[in-house]
Amino acid sequence: MEQKDSLVEMGLLCKALKKEVSILKKSMNAIRASASSSGPSFACGGGGVPEVDNLEYDDIERWAQLLPRAKVTRWGGMISTPDSSLQESVKKALIDSLCPQHVVIELMENSHERRWPPGLSTLEIRQMNRRIYENYVCRKIPGKQAVVVMACDNTHVSEEMILDPGLVMIFAHGIE
Repeated sequence: MEQKDSLVEMGLLCKALKKEVSILKKSMNAIRASASSSGPSFACGGGGVPEVDNLEYDDIERWAQLLPRAKVTRWGGMISTPDSSLQESVKKALIDSLCPQHVVIELMENSHERRWPPGLSTLEIRQMNRRIYENYVCRKIPGKQAVVVMACDNTHVSEEMILDPGLVMIFAHGIE
């Protein structure tokens, strides 16, 4: 009987802790929303409140480390202007990979060339910068011919070649 009571108590404690974590996440989202409207992005260690920056950065980096490294064998297969159904498919794969929700939104906004950094903004510029982006650290989006190029993995490239927290590149083929 004592073990049963102890088990019930642990269940209640677990439930209470989950509620506390949920409240903490909602608070962080509120802080992030208010900070992003008045300053730079938090993701991957940007500006903002240092304690929240570190939590955000750790959250993003921890998730990115779960994804396998990818090798892009055919950069010419990149789809720079994916349609909405292709974007939705990749978004679902990101969610299924346990990507933090706020990061999913930002990454999917950065999946079309109109949002890419200056060093990738047009086909002509991409062709000129191919040697640079061939050195990206890419992570495979499970089940898709797509990769994420995270800022926290690519500190070796210039600001004109990366976005914070990262960008999604979708391919017709050529991802290993």
